Amino acid sequence: MNERKIKEIERLIGKFFDGETTLREEQRLYEFFARRSVPARLQGYREVFAGFASMQAGEPRRLKLRRVLMRVAAAAAVALIVVSAVVAYAGYREDRHLARLYGGSYVIENGHRIDDLSEIKDDIEKALDDAGRIERRISSANVADNAEQEVLNSIDDPSERRRISEMLND
Repeated sequence: MNERKIKEIERLIGKFFDGETTLREEQRLYEFFARRSVPARLQGYREVFAGFASMQAGEPRRLKLRRVLMRVAAAAAVALIVVSAVVAYAGYREDRHLARLYGGSYVIENGHRIDDLSEIKDDIEKALDDAGRIERRISSANVADNAEQEVLNSIDDPSERRRISEMLND
């Protein structure tokens, strides 16, 4: 580095400590002391200007990127927590719903009682479907029985009524 540039930096250092530098001149000082090689006679100022440079309003690009990445990571963590909470709450609601519908139900399988409602839900629903089918079949059979009885009751002749009743029961 030539002597003229070193003298210019020394002049800026004097202005800096007198509080007379412009932002551009201060930036020149920060950049100068951030270099790898600084003349030995100015080496003592290196840490001072590194400290002042770290306090400037504009951040280095790496710090900005790091701050953005931290915000993205924080947002992702919040999103993950919200999704986990929603999934946990849905599971809780499902358990409560099953307890309301089938509370106290159990299944005996291979001699072991199973009362975990989430585990036996399908068995309970199958049993309820079967029961519904049986009720519908019984209901339709009752309709047919009632219709037969009405027809028999409408026949005035007792012997004819008995003969038709025997035919229906065969």
